[in-house]
Amino acid sequence: MKKKKISFARCVAAWLCLNGCSAAVVVLAQQETNVDSIPSLELSDNVGGAGSVGAFEASDPVLNDEVSMGVIPSSQSWFLFGKPDGGGVYGWLDGGFVGNVASPASKFNGPYNAVDRANEAMANQVYLIGERLLPTDNSTAIGGRVDLLYGEDFFLAQSRGWEFTTSGNGNWNSGEYYGLAIPQLYAEVGHQDLSLKLGHFYTIVGYEGVPAVGNFFYMKSYSYQFAGPFTEWGGLIHWQASDSIDVDGGIVNGWNNISSGYTGPTFLGRVRAKNDDNSLSTSFAIITGNEASDPASPSLLAIPLVAANRTRYSWIVEARPSRKLQYVFHQWLGTENNGTVQGNTALWTGIDQYLYYAASDRWKWGGRFEWFQDADGVRVGLNRPSNPNTVPLPGNYFSLTVGPNWVPSSNVLVRPAIRWDFYSGTAKPFDDGASTSQFLVGFDAIQKF
Repeated sequence: MKKKKISFARCVAAWLCLNGCSAAVVVLAQQETNVDSIPSLELSDNVGGAGSVGAFEASDPVLNDEVSMGVIPSSQSWFLFGKPDGGGVYGWLDGGFVGNVASPASKFNGPYNAVDRANEAMANQVYLIGERLLPTDNSTAIGGRVDLLYGEDFFLAQSRGWEFTTSGNGNWNSGEYYGLAIPQLYAEVGHQDLSLKLGHFYTIVGYEGVPAVGNFFYMKSYSYQFAGPFTEWGGLIHWQASDSIDVDGGIVNGWNNISSGYTGPTFLGRVRAKNDDNSLSTSFAIITGNEASDPASPSLLAIPLVAANRTRYSWIVEARPSRKLQYVFHQWLGTENNGTVQGNTALWTGIDQYLYYAASDRWKWGGRFEWFQDADGVRVGLNRPSNPNTVPLPGNYFSLTVGPNWVPSSNVLVRPAIRWDFYSGTAKPFDDGASTSQFLVGFDAIQKF
């Protein structure tokens, strides 16, 4: 195992060096004026619309997070399998490192379940996509998409009854840290204004998402990790009601499930709207239906599970007061009947705020401040089996993350950042139960192909 880690770390270091990621080159690149390989950014058709995170992956119409185009620089100068016009095969590699000042013995960054390993190199995503897009001329056709993800990020991209079973029998992956997931596998019929998607796809509830190219920060928010689902199985209709309003609605089989004895038809929906000049946008998304009631406490393993309602909504407001500045407000809430030890309704809620500044075509700066309240201790700490920082960890979680996105070439994105987590409550969720705060310094690099 040690040899593999050393080998990967050397590969990451060599890869970044080849792409010019050294302190000296960063300073020179920041002042560089020749950016012909990175064209000027264009405004998205809908701030917060489907695929608006696209900037760095503008052709992806299904990323669920809502960072608008212009935050992450766009373009791609070469394609391993040819330029995917109207569909094709493409993907990316993503790897990084997070340094934890506390150096926890478990090498886990507190209760995290994404980008969760401390002081060791991580191969997060080897991501491959094959797709056929729907036409943009209002003619009706059939499209589809399949995504393959290998790496440490497979953990949250799995669904019950597909990559794993509740009993553990027939699981695809035997390892805890690296595995394979197929987070999307769907067919689609219709056109750009009205379409029906059937199969397996990313949820539309929330802000940050699984694909590395769709997030400004390498280190993920608490709301991404613990507040809601990641993938769905079912059907979803998309309707572009007007130039300013679009609607999504459908029925899915609960949270991250293709099969479960406790789930049933679950409603999934979202409405988005923008103003005429695209400087202000808002969206509201919700998922509600039965799930297995799980008080998330080791002492309750003998208590039978029952089907009970679980609901989560996500409200996002995006404002772009100038060409270079953007602010995002994300408020969300989740509830689960029979979710507490006493059989009461469990509740988790929070607010995420993002501020982005486009310094140039090569450099974007971002800040994120978040608050996550898990009053009943049922969400934060749902993580890998070996992580000792596990539920129940009731309390209020806060984090501040600051850092840039740097594009040394049109196929490469580097995301360094610093992060401070702090907590108010009765537990000690960091440094293996020894602390109520932690300080992290990390970075990753994405190579598109």
